[in-house]
Amino acid sequence: MRKAARIGFGLLTMLVILAISAVLVFLPGPSSWVDDTSSESGTAVSHTVSPTQLSTYCPSPMGLSDTETYGDSAYQASVGNQSSTARYAAFGSVYRSTISAFGADDGEEDSLSLESTGLNDADAVLVDGEELAQNSASRLMDTRLLSSGQGVGVAGAVASQATDGDLKGVSAASCIATDLTHSFLLAGTETGTTQQLIVANPSSKATTVDIQAWGSDASGALTLATSSTLAVPAYGESTMDIAAAASGQDGLYMTVSSAQTPVAAVVRTVSMDGLDSKGSDFAMPLGEASTASVVPSIAQGDETTAYLFSTEDTDAVLSWVGEDGLDQAEEVTLEARRVTVIDLGQAPQGALALAVDAETEVNLAVATARSGADNQADFALTNAAHPVESSAVVIPDGMSARVTLANASDAAHTVTLHVYDTSGSHLGDHDIEVGANAAVSLTGDDLSGDDGTAAVLVLDDESHEIGWGVLLTNSAVDEADMAGLATLEATSLMPQHTQVWARSQNGIVH
Repeated sequence: MRKAARIGFGLLTMLVILAISAVLVFLPGPSSWVDDTSSESGTAVSHTVSPTQLSTYCPSPMGLSDTETYGDSAYQASVGNQSSTARYAAFGSVYRSTISAFGADDGEEDSLSLESTGLNDADAVLVDGEELAQNSASRLMDTRLLSSGQGVGVAGAVASQATDGDLKGVSAASCIATDLTHSFLLAGTETGTTQQLIVANPSSKATTVDIQAWGSDASGALTLATSSTLAVPAYGESTMDIAAAASGQDGLYMTVSSAQTPVAAVVRTVSMDGLDSKGSDFAMPLGEASTASVVPSIAQGDETTAYLFSTEDTDAVLSWVGEDGLDQAEEVTLEARRVTVIDLGQAPQGALALAVDAETEVNLAVATARSGADNQADFALTNAAHPVESSAVVIPDGMSARVTLANASDAAHTVTLHVYDTSGSHLGDHDIEVGANAAVSLTGDDLSGDDGTAAVLVLDDESHEIGWGVLLTNSAVDEADMAGLATLEATSLMPQHTQVWARSQNGIVH
């Protein structure tokens, strides 16, 4: 009897266990046991997250796309006596930012490291710089943040100058963050101008980018003469000759899109007239289109050309911006999906920026040029500014800087410019009032003092209305009676946001 009872009790226990197991498998558990992904409408729940790891690309110094040696040595392309410098800065709660040759291991001997000396120090500014060889590779800033927030991030810039060879003058570029899509407004692809698109992929996964372009001849996308896709290897760079792909245009609007992994992209532009150097500069990715935007860093007397692009037909008014307000320059009608090129002649006395006011959102970029001795010339390519609450500009060694702050709104605003030296020490703060539809200009001497030279600038702008940038010149180029100018655009120090959606799906548990 006892044996039969044990057997019966064992069978009963087994049945209970099987029943409980079935309940756990087929019936949902208490809602408190799982994350809540429900919503009143039954749709996915959205969460906003900010990354704490950043990849920032710094292009190599200005160079020539054709470096082959052929023909008479007197006619061979040459970078001449070009010299280049770079500076990098980290702001706020940055644990470490490592700057190394693109594609190289972080442990390479020539890498730099900006490391936090304190835990989550929101006021820390870490700065380092280097002199670059003529054949220096591009750089990657690999940054890890302690936390993401306003005023936290990195900025960098590279600048080159030469008084001999085919790159006479000054060129410069700010370091840029990787993204899935970049867009550009470019100068014309006429004879004598080379434009080289450089796409960098800092990830471990190869990608292919799609390239589209719209020209000045007619509305609508162009059919490129070369492939409209470009393969970019992991940890590598690829280039494309834009003039070969879309020749004979007075201006181009171009998009570079990656479906698989974020990339960085810049366009290196060099202009020659026979044997005469006519300048070089980097075209940087555009910000968002706007109905009212402003391009800073305009200088009186510079030849100025505006490039505009809109996805809709619209009327637009271009105006010079000075300390006393606006001075209308041109009223134009833009055709949808066609680049409009406006020759504005020399910037008038007092002009510090160029503003556009349009009925629909437009992209605006400006090319400014000046002439030097012996038919030499140089130009700078500058995009419309993208005002944010906190942004920075880093000034490489050897360059003289002029800061321009421009207000495209109908109300005056006061901003604060924080100044730091080459070691990251705080030199002072400047509260600057910028009048409605007006601009203010400051030189490096205005910002520097007896304690050091201004090398890093941070702007706090609660209004989100002040567009700013830096115009660079070089004393050696000036003393050689040559033209030399370039511009640096401000780098945002605002957190990047990514939306993540979660949705309940019980089927994935089975």
